[in-house]
Amino acid sequence: MNKDKTILKTLLLGSFFASLSAMLGGSTFVFTRYVVDSIDPFTLSFLRYGLTGLILFLLSISIYIKKKFAKADLIPMSFLGLAMITLFPNFMALGLEHTTAARAGLLYATMPLCTIIIAFFFNIEKITVNKSLAVLLAILGVSFCMSERVDDNFTSTLKGDFLMMIGVLSASCFTVFSGKYLKKYGNIPVMIYVILIGTILNFVISMIFGDSITNLLEINKFEVASLLMLIIPGGVLMMYCWGKALQLISPTQAAISLGFNPLSAIFLGSIILNEEITFKLVIGFISIVMAITLANWRSKN
Repeated sequence: MNKDKTILKTLLLGSFFASLSAMLGGSTFVFTRYVVDSIDPFTLSFLRYGLTGLILFLLSISIYIKKKFAKADLIPMSFLGLAMITLFPNFMALGLEHTTAARAGLLYATMPLCTIIIAFFFNIEKITVNKSLAVLLAILGVSFCMSERVDDNFTSTLKGDFLMMIGVLSASCFTVFSGKYLKKYGNIPVMIYVILIGTILNFVISMIFGDSITNLLEINKFEVASLLMLIIPGGVLMMYCWGKALQLISPTQAAISLGFNPLSAIFLGSIILNEEITFKLVIGFISIVMAITLANWRSKN
């Protein structure tokens, strides 16, 4: 009995951290959409992940300096930094110049299903009937939602959706290929290294394609607050909660919580950005939650 209570308590605590991380992740689409017109996507990605990595490093310096990475792992882990810290946030921010936070959150929630497809093609994971049906359900739901015209310039909206989807696929690649390094070295050391590499690349990109850094002096107090929300709750706390969740529950169990990601994006987008909550958006959200649940369903037999 006590063992069952301990297992249940661990599951509930892990689910809490995973859900909180997903909700914070959803908020980042709203705050990115809010500031991306004043801070260009490349400078924003550099500032957000650079400062997030610095804070994580300072909080975990005693853990990080004790870790020694094998030389053979440095290049593959650097590519993880390229995928997760450079390609994902830059394409996300570029996409949010054109699409809504709610649509971006919905597309991001398909990441577990994109992960299934990528893992299958690289022979990392077998695809089951449940997973096949889940991917099909997600495609139908997202296609139905994305068909809705949110403004007069629908082509621009679709361009934003496409850019956001490239970011989602990049994050999915990180999920597929990072597992063995996270198990080998631990969540925090790997994330700090990945953020370091990604931030260096973001700095180079922002110097080439970004606007002048002096433009930051012109942002208002609400945009400063949004930037801080992206760095602290949407960066440090989100990563900490996700890492904590994976220490308590399996990635499969944690993936189900990603339904909270579009939920917070939809509601915060409505409150802060005055984005409309439509019937098609709700149907898209329900289909994604059902697809994630179906993909992770395990029969008792």
